Amino acid sequence: MKKFLVTVVSAMSFAATLPAFAGPDWQIIEHGRKVKAERMRQEQARRAQENPKQSGSKTGKEQMMKECIEMMNKSKEQPEH
Repeated sequence: MKKFLVTVVSAMSFAATLPAFAGPDWQIIEHGRKVKAERMRQEQARRAQENPKQSGSKTGKEQMMKECIEMMNKSKEQPEH
């Protein structure tokens, strides 16, 4: 009876540890990466809608620089009181 009990306990402990030897579940990992990438894209789109001048594109930065230079020139042209 003692050998049977030891055998059953050993088999149960081996069965419990078997998933640890199986390795990572790549489908779940890839799904998580896709979800994270999609959330990042949505966040970037939301930020671009909120503030289109700072969308991060080169043309947006160039436009902002032009506006700053124009503002500086206007302040120089105004006579001081």
